[in-house]
Amino acid sequence: MAGIYRTIAYELEAQLTQMRHEGKMRLPSEDELCRTYSCSRQTVRSALDLMVDKGLIVKKRGSGSYISENATKSNKIFLIVEDEDEYINPDFISSLRPELKKNGYDLTCISTGGSYDRERDALSQAISACPAAVLIEPICDIVPNHNKALIEALDNKDIPVIYLYTAYPFPKDAVCIREDDKDGIRTLVSYLKEKGHTDIACAFRIDDSRGLTRYKNFVDALHENGLHFEQQRAFFFTAKERREMLSGSEEFLLKISREIRKDASAVICQNDELAYRLKEILRKEKRSDIEVVSFDNSYYASTASRITSLGHKRHDILTSITDAVCKRGYVPEPIRWHLHIRSCN
Repeated sequence: MAGIYRTIAYELEAQLTQMRHEGKMRLPSEDELCRTYSCSRQTVRSALDLMVDKGLIVKKRGSGSYISENATKSNKIFLIVEDEDEYINPDFISSLRPELKKNGYDLTCISTGGSYDRERDALSQAISACPAAVLIEPICDIVPNHNKALIEALDNKDIPVIYLYTAYPFPKDAVCIREDDKDGIRTLVSYLKEKGHTDIACAFRIDDSRGLTRYKNFVDALHENGLHFEQQRAFFFTAKERREMLSGSEEFLLKISREIRKDASAVICQNDELAYRLKEILRKEKRSDIEVVSFDNSYYASTASRITSLGHKRHDILTSITDAVCKRGYVPEPIRWHLHIRSCN
C-alpha cells in the first residue's frame, strides 16, 4: 500500500476540478474506487483520509465522500514563461488554454523577461494562489538558480511543478515535457546529406541544456552519417546575445556569415527566429546558396523565408501537458519532431 494511496489521492484530486465543472460533488464509492485502481479497501480509505486531511473532501457517514466547499486548491494553472507574447508562445498558449479548459482548468500566464527577479515574483504569486499546477519554462537550467527555495515551497505544498523543454534540478520528481532532439538532429543531418551537403555548420544556444543537447547530437549525427566534424563550423550564443539579436543587433549573425561561407554549404540553427535572421543576412550578401534549416516550424519558417524546419504535432505536446496536470506519476514520452520541407529559393 505504501505510496499507492498517495498516487490515488493525487489522481482523485486532479479530477475534482472537472467534477465541480460538471456539477458533480459526490466521489465514487469505495467499492468503485477499489475496482478502478485494483487495490484494497484499506488503500482507498487511506487515500480518502489524506484528501480529508488536506481539506479537499468531507466524509458523510452512510452517504460517501463529497467535495469540500473549502477545498484548498483552485482550478488555476500557472504558466511561467520568458515572454507570453513572443515567438511561438502566443500560438502555443492560445492552443493550451482551451485544452486545459476542457479539463476544468483556467490558465494564468506570467512573463519573466528572462529575469530571475521577475521569476521570483511569479513563483511567489503561484505559492499564494495555490494553483492545481505550475508550468515553468526555465530561464537557464545549467546555472545556479536562487529561486530554488520558492520552487521547493511549491513542491512542499503538493503543487505539481511541470517543466517545459528543459528543467531545473529541483524538485527531483518534477515532470519535464521534452522534445526528442536526438531524433530531430538526425533527421536534419540526414536531410541535408541527401541533398548533397557534406560540410554542415551549426548554431546553438550554449547556456541551456537544450542547446547543448542539440550540439552533442549534431556531432554524433555527423559521425553516424560519415561526415566530418569541424569545430570552426560550430557557433554558440547565450540568452543575452539572443535578446540583443531580437533588438536588432547583427553581430552574431555576421560572425556566422563570415565563417560559414568559407567552407560550409548548410547550417542547422537552434530555432526559426535565428534561422530567419541568418537567412536574411545571407540573402543580402548574395549567399542564398547556403541552406539554413532549424527547429519549431513557426511563422518565421512558413512565410516568404521558406525555411525547412522541424515541428511537432500540436496535439502531442498539449496532451502531454494535460496528462502531466491530471495524472500523478505521469512519465511523458519525448515529443517527436516532424520535418516540414520547403524550397530554399
